[in-house]
Amino acid sequence: MSVKKTTLQYAAVAIIVSLGIVAASFLYIGLPMTGANSTSNNSTGGQLSPLAIWLTDPPQVPSLTTSLNLTYSSIALLVGEPTGTSGQLNTKTVAVTPSGGSATIDLMKLQNVSQTIALASLPNSSVLYSVTFTVSKINIDVNNTVSTVALATGGTSFQVTMAHPTGFSAGDFALLQLNPVVVDTPSGYQLIPSSVGIMGHSNSSDHVGDQHQLTANDNNALGSAKGNVTASITALSVANNATTFTAIVNNSASVPVGLVGIGLHGNFTVVGGACQTFGSQGSQSQGEGDGNHSASHADGPDMCAIPTHINEVVFIPVSTPTSTSTSSCSTAKLGLANGEQELSDFHNLTINPGQCVQFTFSGIISYGNSNFTLVPSTTPGQVYALHVIASNGANQLVSCTLPLSTASCTVQNQNQESQDW
Repeated sequence: MSVKKTTLQYAAVAIIVSLGIVAASFLYIGLPMTGANSTSNNSTGGQLSPLAIWLTDPPQVPSLTTSLNLTYSSIALLVGEPTGTSGQLNTKTVAVTPSGGSATIDLMKLQNVSQTIALASLPNSSVLYSVTFTVSKINIDVNNTVSTVALATGGTSFQVTMAHPTGFSAGDFALLQLNPVVVDTPSGYQLIPSSVGIMGHSNSSDHVGDQHQLTANDNNALGSAKGNVTASITALSVANNATTFTAIVNNSASVPVGLVGIGLHGNFTVVGGACQTFGSQGSQSQGEGDGNHSASHADGPDMCAIPTHINEVVFIPVSTPTSTSTSSCSTAKLGLANGEQELSDFHNLTINPGQCVQFTFSGIISYGNSNFTLVPSTTPGQVYALHVIASNGANQLVSCTLPLSTASCTVQNQNQESQDW
């Protein structure tokens, strides 16, 4: 099965991802169309200045997507404020609440532009480390059908960590770039986040809701702050309908990156599929649905129905690397993001510059309360796409042909990853 001309389809799970200040992190965010303001409690008595928070978003979405609406209820800025003693900062969280208690923005409208989503009053020389958003809901419109999107491992918040935290002064702004990948897996639409944040300076006044054309300097700064990874599939086998899948990811950049998820696209076969029960509504017969998704109850996807989109699965890290050495590959485990429950063993996995990590999943690929299993074909000539999504925009898409060897995988065009799979 060719990977190139199949529409990208992954799905609905939820993912809470928070990395530390010094580790690279990944964000998911929203923006207010109306006012969102905050004032820091300035204990040092220094001068306060407004810090504008700008957001831009080149999302990677399924073909025929017309909108991707994100609603958030709050923003939290993690800052270091001067203590009055030279070189010392006091770390604190500054809360920003949108007018009306929540705000919604269409991320599809933030391509090549940024929008001011909040203003916060901070003491001069403060350092912004990260911005965390609490997400209320995400909806996507694909071919005039509106569906709910969940974050890929449970939870409701995403964090953007600034690539190069520096002292803030009047006229500065924080530019946050989201680069989320929305995919459609057997359990529904799922958002896998990737982001990067930088500081900039503007000589003009700023108001919440203002939009700004991205400049060459903005794009260059965002580009230089991004991470970079290389990846390949090294093993794919099946025994008694259980899949063993191994991928190697190398951090080839000079900054740490946080692995968010790994997508695998290719020829999967459904084994079994008799419908069991789902929630309090009972079960539905196989084959129901809208032609794009499995049948759904009013309260969520029907995990009993056999899904239409069976060629995409998403994995997330569920263990930390065995070491941080750059002299040899460490190992870590992957878990299946199956769309039904939060994965409590999800790990914020950081890959350091020059580090190599070998990720392995071993088990049954199944979803919800259904008893169907997805089994990848391992016959020679099969083509699988590996989609590695990490923080700081460090994404990689490779196409691998079985049988696997050192020459089996080739890098694909990142600009086509959400349209041409």
